[in-house]
Amino acid sequence: MYFCCMENEVNESFEILLAACRTANSNLAVAYKQLRDLLERLCRAQMQDESLQMTDLSARISFVSARAGLTIVEQNRLHTFRLTSNAILNRKEEPVREKLLRDAKTLAFFIRKLYEVEIPGELYHLLPRADATYLVAPPAKKRIERMRVCYQYADEQYLYVTPVDTIADEYLRIRYNVPQINEEFAQTCEILWCHAQLNLLDVAIDETGVLTPSFIVLEPDYLIDISSLAECFRDYGHHPANYVLARLQPIDNARPLLLGNIANLFLDEWIHAENEPDYRECMQKAFRRYPIELAACTDLRDREKERQFFDDCKLHFEHIREVVTDTFRAPGYELDKTDAVLEPSYICEALGLQGRLDYMQRDMSSFIEMKSGKADEFSIRNKVEPKENNKVQMLLYQAVLQYSMGMDHHRVKAYLLYTRYPLLYPARPSWAMVRRIINLRNRIVSDEYGIQLRNSVEYTASKLQAIRSDILNERGLSGRFWEQYLRPSIDNLSQKLASLTPLEQSYFYALYNFITKELYTSKSETSITKDVPAQPPCGYLP
Repeated sequence: MYFCCMENEVNESFEILLAACRTANSNLAVAYKQLRDLLERLCRAQMQDESLQMTDLSARISFVSARAGLTIVEQNRLHTFRLTSNAILNRKEEPVREKLLRDAKTLAFFIRKLYEVEIPGELYHLLPRADATYLVAPPAKKRIERMRVCYQYADEQYLYVTPVDTIADEYLRIRYNVPQINEEFAQTCEILWCHAQLNLLDVAIDETGVLTPSFIVLEPDYLIDISSLAECFRDYGHHPANYVLARLQPIDNARPLLLGNIANLFLDEWIHAENEPDYRECMQKAFRRYPIELAACTDLRDREKERQFFDDCKLHFEHIREVVTDTFRAPGYELDKTDAVLEPSYICEALGLQGRLDYMQRDMSSFIEMKSGKADEFSIRNKVEPKENNKVQMLLYQAVLQYSMGMDHHRVKAYLLYTRYPLLYPARPSWAMVRRIINLRNRIVSDEYGIQLRNSVEYTASKLQAIRSDILNERGLSGRFWEQYLRPSIDNLSQKLASLTPLEQSYFYALYNFITKELYTSKSETSITKDVPAQPPCGYLP
């Protein structure tokens, strides 16, 4: 039965190729769509027994080619077809019969290699004897801004990769762990797996063709939220398990979140109002916008806490008024509320990040991230400093503007607004710190990939049970603040897991595996017909 189904599939594949070769010139684009679908189907058929989650067609081609023993030349012909079909299906290039026949020949010989069958004579006689020109590697450049590659293997000196958007006759070499350039990605390079997708940013190319990137971004189609990544930087360290801990921790106190939402509403009113906003009218809008949140907030059931909450709302309203009406106009700030965009959303495939700003000038020359909570009041006596997680968030937005929108981070003025004081703090860029943050992002992605790949209750149990205070406390904190406030919130997860029955634990871990796999697939899987990320392209959505 199996061999009968396989024979039918092979015959159907050859019939598709035969029909494509006979297609009229007016329908060549349709034929390319059919060939692209065929290649996708062939690759997926070879991966049915694999638990690997390939993020795009390039990775699937590389994996299937390696397993089938295709030469570099044969792999390059498949990648040539992939790139040509990309251009045609995205209407960047017009289809040409000569190239269509070339690509049909590539697929015909690919099928012959996979299934060890001969090409039917009727089809073989339509295939060209001499092929149209295949894509070749472009001449080396001194420096390129960005390159997508597929990881193969590594030795002590180089990572060996294949390019995704061009063709190379041999593996490209990446020099890693270079001091002051990319040494921050040493941990990333230790956790790579074969056929993992990498983005290389700010790449220097020497005379021998060796690549030295400043950034190595693992599986960049898996977009991580900037605020979630920034929250991994805690007082006690920045272990990747903080990402999972935050995901599983309930929100015990909704009051700060609610205050932050109302402060954002105040900013919206002060930016867009033609006349000076009225506090009572703004609070009425807040009650209409957040009725359930306000009614369900347990803190507001206490009269004293309720009074303090609304006093805080009034305080933040006045501070935002002061900043918008006075500080914006002060020399050196260059902030104009009449030419501003509120809450623009960004998707940055280059860095594998997504996020949303609070305030940005339309020309992207300045932006503000607003915080209604406390700054760091204790590190430096008699001085208020931004918290580390807030600095991280600002740095990531500066990096996103550079790599998504082409805005040089040296020319963008970034401000952190603490509405509690008020303090409009200018952020200073540190690209070494950005590299460390992206390395943490890569480790988080690797952990997510590992859980969905293994889909094992035992493996997931070991990962979640390792979320303990002794592991996450990378800075070795001790004392009353650690013991009374920080440590209990970490160990609470492991205590709750330990209190479950074996059946309840198995159910929880199995459900966690399912959700993780669904998230990974939705974030990284591509369309069957297009070799582009499932997410929208880079840019901001006002």
